[in-house]
Amino acid sequence: MGVINFEIDVATGRARVSRRATFYAALVNITIFSMMPLMVRINVWSHFWKEMNGFHEYVFLVAMCLRIVCVFVTMLNRWWERQQIISLMGHFRRLVLKQPQVRKLWRRGVISKFISGVLTELMHVILALYGLRDSLNLGLTLSVVALYTLLALLNIILSQYYFALLTIHGHYVLFNEELRSILAETQSIELDHRIGVRNLRSCALADRMDSLAHLQAELQTLIHRMTRIFGIQSLCMGIIIYITLVGGIFYTFLIIRHDSISIDLFRSDHLLLLVSIFCYLVDTHITFSITYDLEDQHAAMRHLIVQNTSLSYDLDMRLQATFESFQLQLVRNPLKLTVMGLYNIHRGFIVAMFSSIVTNSLILIQYDIKNY
Repeated sequence: MGVINFEIDVATGRARVSRRATFYAALVNITIFSMMPLMVRINVWSHFWKEMNGFHEYVFLVAMCLRIVCVFVTMLNRWWERQQIISLMGHFRRLVLKQPQVRKLWRRGVISKFISGVLTELMHVILALYGLRDSLNLGLTLSVVALYTLLALLNIILSQYYFALLTIHGHYVLFNEELRSILAETQSIELDHRIGVRNLRSCALADRMDSLAHLQAELQTLIHRMTRIFGIQSLCMGIIIYITLVGGIFYTFLIIRHDSISIDLFRSDHLLLLVSIFCYLVDTHITFSITYDLEDQHAAMRHLIVQNTSLSYDLDMRLQATFESFQLQLVRNPLKLTVMGLYNIHRGFIVAMFSSIVTNSLILIQYDIKNY
């Protein structure tokens, strides 16, 4: 779909710029964007809601235009940041080659995101075409497909950010397993009274801790680079999710208010609507849940390293120093999934965002009740 504007060698996983990939991506992007005049001429959005008054149409157009603008900005940014994305993929490739077992940890996440994303975008197209079935013609069908293809591009781009976080999450899982092993062996050293053996084991554990500290610093560097490269994409996706949920709540109210929906939930159009809403909510949850899981793994790592305070102070000085150095490293460089420096993504922010969504939806509903 023109999202990847460079070439990836399937055998080696290397990414590089090539004329073929550049030409293909540019051709697909131009083809999709050139459908906009057709959508404007046919006025495709006027077919979605036949009983719109001025206020309803204004809300719909604002939401739709914001989504389209976000897609345009995101696709242009993909070309602007192409070299940085290629460099980032090379960094991930080297990291995975060092720990190939991480591939087993991301399979479930990749499959679930693929299924939820495909079903969500497919249900949007099916629901739109079904709702317009009485007035469909070739031009309107092409416009609807082009419109939802354009809107689906941003979800595909954000999926790459999701897969990157999924990879980092897998490394954190392996990281915590190794840290637990080091702590268990460190505690067992306290019971070993052979001075020479204790020193050898302490030096080996100190080397392993140094390697973990280096890996954690590398993961933090990757996160900082990702948040900078994918900042615009994340911001645009946040805007789209926000306005989609606000508009969805508002138009659900309108459907109920105008008796466009009955209690018969087994009608085909009602079933399609419910399935579409369910798929969208599941896909949104999967997209955001990886940030929670990564946050939990980082918190588990900090909890494990705090256990160092309960260890014996008779440990080798170098081993003790590595634990203290790693604690300072975590304090100096905490985990932050920031979006262009505007806000950080965490559980508290997600709760606040959904609270704001409900509040703004109620404002729209109250305004509609009062004036229409």
